Amino acid sequence: MRYREFRLVEAQQGREYNHLEDLVFFDGAAGAMKAADTLDQLGQGQGKVAIKWDGNPTVYFGREPDGTFVLTGKNGWGKNMSTDANDLAQFIMNTGKGAEQEPWRKDFAAEMSDLFKIIEAGFPKDFEGYVYGDLLYTPRKPATKGKSGIEFTPNKVTYSVDPNSEIGKRIANSKVGVALHGKYDSFGAKVGQPLDDVKGIQTNDLVAFAQTYVPHTPTVDTKETNEIRQMAKANAKFIDSFLEPQQGLSDLKNIIYTFSNQTVKAQKLDQINVDGFFNWLKTSKVSQPKQVKIYEKHKQSPKSLPAIFALLNKVAAVKNHIIDQLDDAPADIKQMTGSEKGGEGYVTGKVKLVPRHRWRPD
Repeated sequence: MRYREFRLVEAQQGREYNHLEDLVFFDGAAGAMKAADTLDQLGQGQGKVAIKWDGNPTVYFGREPDGTFVLTGKNGWGKNMSTDANDLAQFIMNTGKGAEQEPWRKDFAAEMSDLFKIIEAGFPKDFEGYVYGDLLYTPRKPATKGKSGIEFTPNKVTYSVDPNSEIGKRIANSKVGVALHGKYDSFGAKVGQPLDDVKGIQTNDLVAFAQTYVPHTPTVDTKETNEIRQMAKANAKFIDSFLEPQQGLSDLKNIIYTFSNQTVKAQKLDQINVDGFFNWLKTSKVSQPKQVKIYEKHKQSPKSLPAIFALLNKVAAVKNHIIDQLDDAPADIKQMTGSEKGGEGYVTGKVKLVPRHRWRPD
């Protein structure tokens, strides 16, 4: 339900926002070079780094050309144009297996009904189009005063906000918080635009977060990023040739992507290597003919996969050093996942910096 699941641009490999290390197999040697450049830019203060919000659930809201206000959830986008709170509640109650078999729907419907009324009341009358984002807190799951400040836990991450900061004061006097990610021109549209300015959407009851940037500039060891470049340059021929699509095997990059994601999700990062890949391949959903072609490729170019995984792991290691610094840096908004410092990570440009050694996606 988080924004990494939505595409505001044309379809591409992986997701709209890919992990920095995934550039190695999506773009080959050039991707590794780009990853090294991105890391260096962060150390030079040239790249903006934003919090990757762990909000839940996703909501879409806005106005039709005639001014009618609409709010719906992910499964209602393009399907159910809820124009009043009761309609939205009924839609939630009657979807899926229904409220009788899924009792949680009753409370969720009531929460979304309240949300509809709160946002509609202050939403600008002249707004056209829709915005979408993830809920951070609501009256039924409110931001509260805790030991570390104003706290809210929309999903896995607990956010603590300095009550004396400008954003802390606004949160304390509001009812709803939502991390907004994009804007659509019409209901159900599949292609939208990034949303950077939310000033016109803010109300007394609604705090709308756009990109929330981290002010700290991390220290990056250029010896490590230069090592990435040297590894990429030395193995460019092998890597790029291996990843080149061929008849009967046009999706090798996405196969490696799936392997990486599933292995990380299983918290087996030490198996992101050649042996781990082929062990995974045997029990994967990859067809037998494709598996044979991959084995043949590896036999013909035995240096390619080791270079790919070595680069992937090297980029991930440098990235993790940066994440640790950002998590430790003074900020108005601090994050905790259970008893561990930090949240889901950060976003810079079109890539995400996620601490995959401790963050497990749903």
